[in-house]
Amino acid sequence: MMARAALSKKKERKSMEIFLSPVLNLFIILIPFLLMTAVFVQTSVIDLFLPSTSKPHNLLPEAQSNVSKEKILILAIAPQGFYLILGDKLLKLIPKKNDYDYGQLEEVLQKVRDKLPEQQSIIIESDDGIIYDDIIHTMDRCRSCGLTNISLSASKNQPGQGK
Repeated sequence: MMARAALSKKKERKSMEIFLSPVLNLFIILIPFLLMTAVFVQTSVIDLFLPSTSKPHNLLPEAQSNVSKEKILILAIAPQGFYLILGDKLLKLIPKKNDYDYGQLEEVLQKVRDKLPEQQSIIIESDDGIIYDDIIHTMDRCRSCGLTNISLSASKNQPGQGK
């Protein structure tokens, strides 16, 4: 009787082995298949320059030396709409209706680029209450018009009232 118990334990031990080779074969086939069919996400980078606290307007380093006060293009985003300012002169007010009018903004920016073809820098000023999505849409419209050197700045006072 003892001999049978020992034999049955050996059989139980032998029958409890796990065969990993089918599982490993499955992984060997699945991993390359998943890597080949995977869609890799492409991230886009927005080149911008954040404002510094020592200067009222943060210009690009190469733009600081060769841009006079009259050539500084500022786009202020306010709850009332867009204010386009060249130097100290208010060029255009694009009022906000239900939402910001990005189509009209793009038209106005293109007209400015036609008059000033060498202008590639713009400063985007925004109030504290402006949501990030509106700033990104504004930056996209600026880049589509050829204003690729974008700086961000916080608005200190109401646009168009003599900065």
